[in-house]
Amino acid sequence: MNFLIVTTSLLILAALQARLPTVHWLGGVRIEFLPALVVYGGLTFRRGASLALALGAGFMQDALSAGPFGLTALAYGIAAIILASVRTVLDRDLPWVQMGAGALTSAGVSFAACCVVGLSFVAFIKLLLLAIISAVVAPLLFLGLDAVRYVTRPS
Repeated sequence: MNFLIVTTSLLILAALQARLPTVHWLGGVRIEFLPALVVYGGLTFRRGASLALALGAGFMQDALSAGPFGLTALAYGIAAIILASVRTVLDRDLPWVQMGAGALTSAGVSFAACCVVGLSFVAFIKLLLLAIISAVVAPLLFLGLDAVRYVTRPS
């Protein structure tokens, strides 16, 4: 997947994440797409490319949120390095691997944010909901990006 497709995916997913309304019946949780993109990068690309994608996604999310700038980029960067290190052991095409990595990445980022804002019972419930939502979003994003990657590969 070339640089243009990755950059376009990052911009589209960041805009979707920022503009989609919150899910009120789940306590005001917003659907997050960028943790799944970081997982895709970590399980697909080399360490340097996945780290660059993770930092870009983290800075993009930090720029569009009210949280401290750089915290999400740090958490995404750590997740990308870990995923890129263990990707030879994991089968990236298995949905449960994608779901688990998406849930853990989202939970890690949410926990880092809770350490700054404060951890409460409600925040813990929202952290779990975000992890579940990211676990559902990750295989769908893998499916979509792998399809784009397949269509745009050179003949």
